[in-house]
Parts: sequence; C-alpha cells; structure tokens
Amino acid sequence: MTSASRERRWGRDRLPGPSIRAIYITKAIAIGAILVMFWLTKLFVFPGLPAVQDMAIIVLVLIPTIAVIAWPGEAPVSLLATSIAADIAAITAGIYVGGGADNTSGPLLYALLTVLAGLVLSEPANYLTAAGSALAYSTMVWAEQTKRLPHMAAYGKPLDDAAATVIVIDVSLFLVAWVASFAIRQMRAVYTRAAEMRGEAVSALSHDLKNPLTIIQGYAEMAGDAPVTARADYLRRIHHSAQQALDLVHNVLDAAALESRPMMPTYEPVRLNELVEHIAHFYELIAEGKGVEIVRALATDVPIIHGDRQLLGRAIGNLLSNAIKYAGHAGTVQVSTSVSATCVCVAVSDGGPGIAAADRAHLFEKFHRPNTAQGAEGTGLGLYIVACITEAHGGTVRVHSEPGRGSTFTIELPFRPSAA
Repeated sequence: MTSASRERRWGRDRLPGPSIRAIYITKAIAIGAILVMFWLTKLFVFPGLPAVQDMAIIVLVLIPTIAVIAWPGEAPVSLLATSIAADIAAITAGIYVGGGADNTSGPLLYALLTVLAGLVLSEPANYLTAAGSALAYSTMVWAEQTKRLPHMAAYGKPLDDAAATVIVIDVSLFLVAWVASFAIRQMRAVYTRAAEMRGEAVSALSHDLKNPLTIIQGYAEMAGDAPVTARADYLRRIHHSAQQALDLVHNVLDAAALESRPMMPTYEPVRLNELVEHIAHFYELIAEGKGVEIVRALATDVPIIHGDRQLLGRAIGNLLSNAIKYAGHAGTVQVSTSVSATCVCVAVSDGGPGIAAADRAHLFEKFHRPNTAQGAEGTGLGLYIVACITEAHGGTVRVHSEPGRGSTFTIELPFRPSAA
C-alpha cells in the first residue's frame, strides 16, 4: 500500500470539520493544567508523589502533541498515529504507576483517546485505538499478576478480580469505539452535506447572476444609441434586472446571517394589500420577459397588520419569483389576499409542474431544491428565507401542490404578532 493510499484509508477525511491543530492545542492546555495541579499537590499536599515517573509520562504525551501543533500545515497521518500510540503508552504507564488493575479511573482515558483517534484520523482508527488500548492494559495487568512487574499499590486484586476488570474494560473500550464511530460518521455526513449545499448555492448564485447582469449590460449598450424616448424603458429594465440580482445576493446574505443570529423584525403598521400590489408591480416586468401574467385577487377587507414591511416584501417577492420561474411560458401566476378569524393570508399560485410529496417535506430547508427545479434558476434559499421571515412574525407558511397541477404557497400572519 502506497503512502498516498494509506493517507486516504487511515487519514482523516479532508472535509470541513474539527481542526486537528485546535484539538491538539486543547489537549496541550489540558496536559499543562494537569502538570500544574501535579506540582501544586506535590509541593503543598503530598510531597511523596513519584515526580520522576509522572514527569516522564507527561513528557511522553506532550512531545508528540507539541509536534502536531507545530507542524506546518496539516499534520501527516504518521505523526498523528505516533501521537496516539504515545498516548496509549503514557496512559498505560500512568495506570500502572497508579495501582494497575486497582486503578479504576485511569482506563477512562483510553475511552477519550479512542474518540480523539476517530476525530483526527478515521473511523477504523477508533477500533485500532481501542484494540491497542485493550492490548496494552491487558498486558500490563498480566505482567503484574505474573510478577513480571512489581505492583505499585498497597492493595492487589486477586487474579479472578483482575481478570474480570480487564474483560469489562476491554469490552467497554470496543463499545466506546462503536459509539464514537457512529457519532463521528454522522457528524462527517453533516459536514459533507453542508459543504455540498454551499457549493451548490455558490454555483447556482454565480449562474443566476449571469442572467440579470447580461440584461443590464445589453440594455446599457442599447440605451447609448437609442432615442431619448426609448431610454426611459431601457433604464426601467436595467433597474429591475439590477434589483433581481440584488434579491439573489440578499437571499444568500440573509441565510448566512441567520446562522449567527435570529431574525429580528422591526414592527410597524403595514397595509398588506398595498404591499402586495407594490411587489406584484415590481415583478411584472420580470414576468413579462418570461411571457407570464400576474393576476391579483385582493380581498377588500384586509386590516392593517403589524410587521416588518421590508422583510414581508422580500418573502412575498421570493414567492412571486419562484412562481414566475415555474409557471412556464404564457403561464399565469395569481397573488391573492384573504382574512380569517385570527390572521391575514397572502397566497401565490402557479400552474407549473407541481411538487412531489417527497419534496414538500423539505421545501423550506436551506439549499433544498425539488426535483422539478432541475435546470431552473435558484440557489435553494428563497423558500428558506420565506419560512424564516414568516416564523419571525409569528406566522406560518403552507404549501398545497399536486404534480402536474401547480403549487400554492400561503403565508398566514397574525394581526398583531406576540413579539410586538
């Protein structure tokens, strides 16, 4: 097996995840704290502590740990494996000095080391570390029981008790390796999917920005030679294309911001019909370019609600943008408002391909795009932003869709959110 193949098989995967250097810095700090506590205990509590033996054990752990931290770039698998092996030897020596089989707390360190190996190396390393720890511990206890090593504590377990202790600890180590393996595998799967989704979003954003930017460039060139009477229309189209590009960027920025802080609406009185009319008017030019007609069906008794006008406008705009995208050429998009006993509703319907039931359960997740979205523009963030804005206002968003018969997205907003 070549060095490169060993790196792939036993090395930690190169996906975003726990930083090896950060893990080992934390480990070095913990070792330093243990060293300080050891000397404080020796100086002020128990001067008889075996300083030479314990210092040798700490140095055995500390040297490869510092080597990993100081290594330029990412430490190679060989150095990480050496560090793990040194840790096994140091823990075993520490358990021996602390009483061998009588030391019941020391073997817990093997479990921590097993988890560490899975984090910095690979899933098989969990089991290799558990096996190495079990072998080292069992050999140490056997050597004590056969008098090949002197027992370092006043009390010594009889052979049957020592054997039972070894069996329990060895089995426990493999159980820890199995649990750690499962947990780390799940964690890495999350990192993998997150990395894939971010890549898809960046790719989709760069692709989608080409359309409005190309339109802006084209109309800007045409406006230079066009008669004065036509320039206003060109400028209007440039403005709408620039806003379309800005909406795409806003969705990405909003999604990134929501990872670090919750959305905090600024409440003010909002006339929902006026807001819907304004947003629909804005998207009419985009719809016109795709041969889509926007139809309004606004209720006459819609009361004033309290909400963030800008955020609600973005949510409605995202729904309209999606509907126009999937309505198809010469299709129709309907935006309507209605009132119930407890809330006001904004619904956006299209006559597009519809959404399968399997996709509907994940529609409002970040970066999710249904199968019907293949080849269509979008970052997979629009509906996620809609859901976040609606929930921030104390409302809900629902979807009704049948494959081949279009989709209707409905935002339900309370008259006055509880957060207001």
